Amino acid sequence: MSASLLYHTNQITDVQVKNVEYFHEIIVFHVLYEPSKAPCPCCGWNESTSKGVKRRKLRMAPLGNKAAFLLVEIHRLKCVNCSFIWWPTLPFARIKKRHTVSFELYVIELMRFATIEHVAKFLGVSWSLVKKIHKVYLQREYKDPDLKSIQYLGVDEFSISKGHEYMTIFINLETGEIIHAVEGKSIESVTPFILQLKEKAIQLKAIAMDMNAAYASATKKHLTNVDVVFDRFHIVALLNTAIDEIRRDQQAKCNAVGLKAIKGMRFLLLSNYEKLNPKKQSSLACLLEVNKPIALAHAMKEQIRLFWTKPSVKEGAQFLCWWIMDAVESGIRELEKTGRTLLRHGNDILNYFKHRITNGKTEGINNKIKTMKRQAYGFRDIDYFKLRLYSLHKTGYSFAR
Repeated sequence: MSASLLYHTNQITDVQVKNVEYFHEIIVFHVLYEPSKAPCPCCGWNESTSKGVKRRKLRMAPLGNKAAFLLVEIHRLKCVNCSFIWWPTLPFARIKKRHTVSFELYVIELMRFATIEHVAKFLGVSWSLVKKIHKVYLQREYKDPDLKSIQYLGVDEFSISKGHEYMTIFINLETGEIIHAVEGKSIESVTPFILQLKEKAIQLKAIAMDMNAAYASATKKHLTNVDVVFDRFHIVALLNTAIDEIRRDQQAKCNAVGLKAIKGMRFLLLSNYEKLNPKKQSSLACLLEVNKPIALAHAMKEQIRLFWTKPSVKEGAQFLCWWIMDAVESGIRELEKTGRTLLRHGNDILNYFKHRITNGKTEGINNKIKTMKRQAYGFRDIDYFKLRLYSLHKTGYSFAR
């Protein structure tokens, strides 16, 4: 019964259970390892004799609420044919490890839902052991990402520490999986992976990104058959920045004459109109009635959102041309600057209609990265941090409620 229990709970085979000890919070199985087949590694002969014995104590996956250990007796073998002497390897434990393979798998499964600290406390082991098990697993699992089947990628950067230290991530937009992460956001940082894509990503059609010159330049230089698609979110953000600059300029003018009509209106100006409640819509309408520059900028912000609803490249191009002309001729410096920026990148913006992709998943993953960093209080091991990013799409824990 005990041997069957070990097999079904911890996949331990070829052992004879000699004794089981039960303590308050621990179960210890004393077993003898008897391999059904132990051919000589030197000559392949199947007959051998015992030439000494050693014992290994291995941590197993817990049984119920009790920690479980395996005290296994292993006989050193001598071949009767060539006299070669060797220690048989345990199929359920790795060499020089103090735990079984089943314990590793248990830790890995818990790491999908909890942090290293919580897993270590739950199992009563060290923080470093949990991290080491998880890191080795991630290195094995994400060693060679499959690039051949990828059609659409998203690229974005995020801050990895205080100051101006950034990391760039490449995301498979179809699966939401981070396939590559690299420190920095310069051309030198992203070019090595771009060259990998050139060699291996034979089905890649387009890459969605913000208006980062480094990303666009490296992509256009090395991936000549891949389209750059400037992301909707960042284009709207560019216009929101212009509106905020206009608001501050108008606020300064109002302060000079003792008016406070614009004070506290930033949120209303940057929000989507239909998401405001009736009271806030009324407040916004009053503001737009008394300030022409802000009214014009807000109207153009709402208009640009219609660009992505157009059914074809032709209609999208017509809309974008008219919008840019209105911005340049508005007489408002911030809108003129935004209009000229969109004109320079017109082809990359219009590529949206060829592929209909956005960097929305990338922005969502950035929020998960922030949560992971906050729960871990930062990462000192940058290689482990990257590996955690690659497995982020499978992670399901969240303690912030």
